[in-house]
Amino acid sequence: MQKIKILPEEVINKIAAGEVIERPASVIKELVENSLDAQAKYITIELEDAGKKLIRVIDDGIGMSPADLKICIQRHATSKIQEFSDLEKLQTFGFRGEALSSIASVSKIRIVSKTDSELAGWEIISEGGKIISDHEAGHSKGTTVEVNEIFFNTPARKKFLKSDITEQSHIIKTIEELALVNFSVGFILKIDKKIYFTLPPAKKIDDRIIDILGDKIYGNLIQIFEEHRYIKIFGFVSRIESSQANKNIQYFFVNSRPVTSRLLSQALYEAFRDSLPIGRHPMAIILIDINPKFIDVNVHPTKRIIKFSDERTVYEIITQTIKKHLTKQPSPVLTIKDSSLKTEITSEKNYVVYAPKPEQENLGFSIIREKISEEKEHEGTFEEFSVLGQIHNTYILLNTPEGLTIVDQHAANERVLYEKFLNENSAYKIQELLIPHTLELAPHECEILKNHIKAINLLGFETSEFGLNTIIFKSYPAILGELKNLNDFFKEFITLLIDELLDTTKKTIEPKEKIIRSACRAAVKAHDTLSVEEMKKLIIDLKKCNQPLCCPHGRPTMIGITISELEKKFQRK
Repeated sequence: MQKIKILPEEVINKIAAGEVIERPASVIKELVENSLDAQAKYITIELEDAGKKLIRVIDDGIGMSPADLKICIQRHATSKIQEFSDLEKLQTFGFRGEALSSIASVSKIRIVSKTDSELAGWEIISEGGKIISDHEAGHSKGTTVEVNEIFFNTPARKKFLKSDITEQSHIIKTIEELALVNFSVGFILKIDKKIYFTLPPAKKIDDRIIDILGDKIYGNLIQIFEEHRYIKIFGFVSRIESSQANKNIQYFFVNSRPVTSRLLSQALYEAFRDSLPIGRHPMAIILIDINPKFIDVNVHPTKRIIKFSDERTVYEIITQTIKKHLTKQPSPVLTIKDSSLKTEITSEKNYVVYAPKPEQENLGFSIIREKISEEKEHEGTFEEFSVLGQIHNTYILLNTPEGLTIVDQHAANERVLYEKFLNENSAYKIQELLIPHTLELAPHECEILKNHIKAINLLGFETSEFGLNTIIFKSYPAILGELKNLNDFFKEFITLLIDELLDTTKKTIEPKEKIIRSACRAAVKAHDTLSVEEMKKLIIDLKKCNQPLCCPHGRPTMIGITISELEKKFQRK
């Protein structure tokens, strides 16, 4: 008995629909992309019951002739390609000829369309992929597609749909993506016969970002741009201090096609690696233009997943482009200047804030008046500033032309040490210990460190095993400066390093960098009293860093309060 049989066409169509049409948002994506390919200037999307009952997409594009309309819902019917080699130069969204066929096979569909050359429009009505009506109909230039009762003939698929709120959120996200990159096209979304939003055609993507995401989000973005031999990158990423609790505002486009790409996502996070606190995420709207022959858009029926022919090059270009623009990002209050600037502090109103005196402990700080009249010149400095003092031996207060800047001396010092390590690269100077320092560890800790002792020693330490579950330090990197409590330093360094090595969320970070980060963090203490000169030197050193706005672990080094913000707090006009 023959076991292998050819599947019926109806079953084939439903299987194909399962690959392309996952939910109502999938239908909208395919229909809107067809409208965009048809050169529409305005697109209206109407929904009822989160698209489960009705999806209607109306456009003013070039339309379809009666002949094209009659075959558009057949499998692999497309105007986009004629032969396989056309895939190497694709500039359109739809090309596989599966979208309308898949939609038609699992719904009741009505399509009306008219071209400029036709006197009247034409209408077809289909149920489950079979045309049941085909006749002339009145319609302006363009196309209207109505999809009714999605999955009416595939109840197993229908039961997997989520709540109306969930399905609607997927739809809105899909339209947002397409509207962001196609900013010159107007979009209207109606939900249950009420207008949800109207997006007028925009001259630049900035206006569309503001329309969709709002002024506040746009104000927290910085623009990126880079052009290489066969790839151009343009877009926006969040300021370092404006990370989010989720990944909701991350959009990637390749040749104007919204894509989901692990490669692009990893490149984004690699660029922000030293700038994000744990559990925080960057915002990104990244548009990549690349020669079509260097990508494969035919990987998946939804065309959402693409493959680059040279993934490593694309990864490095994106990472370096974002990093380059992040390092140029100025603080909102403490502006960075490239040219050197003389700083003269002569005001009688300069205060230096020291540790609390016993009798003033409840105040949190004490104030001592100090006049500084000598003129100092630094090799490079921030916009003119003066040191107001130190709070709780932890925060440095700076008076700037824009307002007040508060610097976390621990995070700032950690950033300075970290970048000094990175700039040293090799031949690290060492600080020898008069008396070698031993440190007892738990057996599992000693086992973890065994494989990394060589890497630790390459960074300026002289470390070795010393008996059972004990390691000995004979030196440490001179970059770390004078360490006041060696026992605390070495103990915290090893503890932090073991935590870093065991952290499975940091697989992309090299052991060398984990060692440096742990050493810098252990060497810096928050509650150190600093003189005015020490505070000023720390600020100058911070300015020289490539990434002065956050520590190596992503915590901010400074926050700013503008004069206008202070005036609002004090209700001044």
